[in-house]
Amino acid sequence: MRRLFLGACGLWLTGCATPPDERLPSAVEREVLIANGPQPVARAAPPTEPIDHLAQAAACIDRGDEPSAVPHLQAHLAARPDAVMIRAYLAELLHRTGQPADARTEFERFTRQASGTGGESGRHLVHAHTRLMEIAAGADDSFAEHLHRGIALVLMVRQWTTDEGNLTEATLAKAARELQAAERKRPSDPRANLYLAEVYQRLGQPSAARTAARRVWLPDAILTDAERESLQTLMRE
Repeated sequence: MRRLFLGACGLWLTGCATPPDERLPSAVEREVLIANGPQPVARAAPPTEPIDHLAQAAACIDRGDEPSAVPHLQAHLAARPDAVMIRAYLAELLHRTGQPADARTEFERFTRQASGTGGESGRHLVHAHTRLMEIAAGADDSFAEHLHRGIALVLMVRQWTTDEGNLTEATLAKAARELQAAERKRPSDPRANLYLAEVYQRLGQPSAARTAARRVWLPDAILTDAERESLQTLMRE
C-alpha cells in the first residue's frame, strides 16, 4: 500500500511539474526585472497630414497678412499649375504687395492660360491686361503699355453682349491707335498686328484687316492657340 501511495505521489508530482519555459522567475531574476522595468514598445509615427495651402492663404488674408499668403498660393500652383483663377489672385496679391516684376510674370501666365476661355477666367482677361498696362507704365515700357491697353479695349468690346453703337466704334478706334503705337515700337511682335486685324475687321475694313493679318508670322511661340485660331479665321475672311 505504501509503495502504491508513493508511486501515485510521484506521478502527481511529475504531471504537475512546471515546464522550464513557464517556470516562475527566481528571486534574483525578479529583482533584475523590477530594476529594468517594462521595455517600451516602438510605435510608428503618425502619417503627416498634407498642408492645405489654400486654407493657409485664406487665413493669412483674413488676419490682414497678405505677404504671408503669397508663398502658400505659390505652393498650391506648383502642385496644380492649371488653377488659372488662383494664378490670377496670386498676380493681384503680388501687385498689391509691391512686387511688380513677379506680378507681371503671373499676369502674363494667366493671360496665356485664360486666352480663348469663357466664364470667370475669360471675363478676367480685361482686368489682367489692364494690370499689365499699369505695370508697364510704371516700368517705362511704352511698347507693353500700348499693347496691353489696346488688347484690353478689344477684349472689352468682345464682352459686350449688344452693339453699343458709337461707343463700340470709339473704343475700337482707340484700340487701333494703341496697337499701331505698339507695332511701331516693336514690329517683330505678332500680337499688335493680330489684334489690329480684329479691330479693322470689326470696323468694316476687311482690306486693312487682311494686311495686318499677313504681317503676323506663324507659327509664333508668343501667340496662344486661341490667338492662332483667331488669326486663321481672319485670314480666311
